[in-house]
Amino acid sequence: MYILALETTGAHASAAIIDEADHVILKKSEGVLNHLQNLMPMVQELLAENGLKLSDLTAVAASQGPGSFTGIRIGVSSARALAQVLDIKAIAVPTLMTFAYHMPQYTGLICPVFDARRSQVYAGAYRWQDGKIKEAVEGAPYMIEEFLNKVNALGGQRMFFGDGTKAYRDYFDDAELAPKECRLQSADSVARVAKDLFMQGKAVCCEELKPNYMRKAEAE
Repeated sequence: MYILALETTGAHASAAIIDEADHVILKKSEGVLNHLQNLMPMVQELLAENGLKLSDLTAVAASQGPGSFTGIRIGVSSARALAQVLDIKAIAVPTLMTFAYHMPQYTGLICPVFDARRSQVYAGAYRWQDGKIKEAVEGAPYMIEEFLNKVNALGGQRMFFGDGTKAYRDYFDDAELAPKECRLQSADSVARVAKDLFMQGKAVCCEELKPNYMRKAEAE
């Protein structure tokens, strides 16, 4: 079994493949917001460097959002196209949830925070309990103060991830931030969530893979 995972919701695109033994191989783009240009060549390199072909894939997953509207469209559209051409299943992976897989040994709240501009964020809070992810604060759009109040009300240890920690740095002066190497989106965590969803029977046909923008674009 090989599941290809695409992550395009943030500034840097990445792709990963996970197998039945939970071995993950990852490739990241160093460029910023060049997903359309680099994503598929990166996938081809990932396969070739590991002796795999597109026909070896069992399913393809996309980080469905929230995040960059354009990035989400690119990732979901690419995953849908691959699933359709290869006649394999697709997997929609909630982007905020993937951060729990960045640090599966962490016992406190894992709090991804994405900048949605104008003091707004896309955010949620998750914790590991009995080997499973529990959603402590619903992944949704919030005003930054509203979200932090929800997290603070829960008490205990918490760690913050995402580009929102930089955009609203004044709110995080005394907060525990995730290490820089795992603070942003990454396809290896998308792959791990995707495999869990696949094993739970939550893969879908390509037409059912949908983006999750969480709100309309300002132009709309």
